Amino acid sequence: MKRLSNRLLKLAEFIVPGSFIADIGSDHCLLPIFLCEQNLIKGAFAVENKEGPYNRMVKAIKDAGLEDKIAYSLSSGIEKLDPRCNTVVLAGMGGRLISEILTSHKERLDNVQHILVDAHTDLDIVYETLTSLGYEIEMGHFLMDKGKPYDIMRWKKSEKEPRYSGIEKKYGYFNVKHPNDAWKQYYERQLEILEKIKSSLPSDSQKAGELEVEISEIKNILNHK
Repeated sequence: MKRLSNRLLKLAEFIVPGSFIADIGSDHCLLPIFLCEQNLIKGAFAVENKEGPYNRMVKAIKDAGLEDKIAYSLSSGIEKLDPRCNTVVLAGMGGRLISEILTSHKERLDNVQHILVDAHTDLDIVYETLTSLGYEIEMGHFLMDKGKPYDIMRWKKSEKEPRYSGIEKKYGYFNVKHPNDAWKQYYERQLEILEKIKSSLPSDSQKAGELEVEISEIKNILNHK
């Protein structure tokens, strides 16, 4: 069994035991294979939209002897989502792509109770999309993996219409409420970069003003204001 990255291990922790998951953009199918081998899920549906990654994925499933537990599909996003799936995982992609995948076939989400994402760009778009689809954030964890920041989130289907502030959408609800050490360290470095860029600009420029707003936002979160 291949060792999972810290990012995938945290995603695995966020899976509700006994779920039937869809892993979109599964590549080597590491997460579903791990979860099946640990008997943490009922089964999985692994998806790839390109022939090369799809063939690698199928080979990994067969090599693990899990064809009876993991179904697979050469398709795009959730367009052919297995109706058994109650959890969708969208890992290793940007927020804009996550939004496009979910909204292009939102009728497939009727049975989906949880959506897990680890967007590393356009976090605000993820928040806007998932709330518009009737989900609210349930768990969150920020981490660095191979030098990249990831905001791992679990969203659950909700009867109410959750509302998040602009700051919470931009930086992450749990990061604003309870920033962990990894988030603090990352944004302390970002502050240094932003302040250096700002100091090189004319003080009355629009860009300098925009940077000042961002610098103030980050400082307020770091200071728990």
